[in-house]
Amino acid sequence: MSFGFFYEVEDSARDLLTDCMSKGEWYDVLGELHIENSQSCKAEESLPAWELALKEASGPLARLFTGELRAETDEFDDPSVVFLGADLVKSIAGEIRKNGKSFFESLLKEVGCDADSWLFEPMYQFFNEAAGRNKAAIILWGG
Repeated sequence: MSFGFFYEVEDSARDLLTDCMSKGEWYDVLGELHIENSQSCKAEESLPAWELALKEASGPLARLFTGELRAETDEFDDPSVVFLGADLVKSIAGEIRKNGKSFFESLLKEVGCDADSWLFEPMYQFFNEAAGRNKAAIILWGG
């Protein structure tokens, strides 16, 4: 069973993550940040569908699952984790607003993941609120 979360963090978290490569190093920093206490959006099992749907996206949406910083993939299938700086969070919020729900529903339908469109509203709310507070984001997903 997969899972996914968007976490709101300070943009300065970048400083702690810049030299992290392995997922273990990233997870250690997430512990230091007490990420479990951060504002978050639970994406349930829908992030892999959104990742697939946005695979060919351009602009800020193309960076949603690659981030500005990310942990290396490993052979253990550990959860993926990326960091999105405050400016990128603002850009993503703007792209979500500009494109609207029907755009994302169409992309999800193209990849056979219509049911995962439920995530649009909570994801938009998360990015819009984080952008309004000038926060960065960490996305953690896997399973």
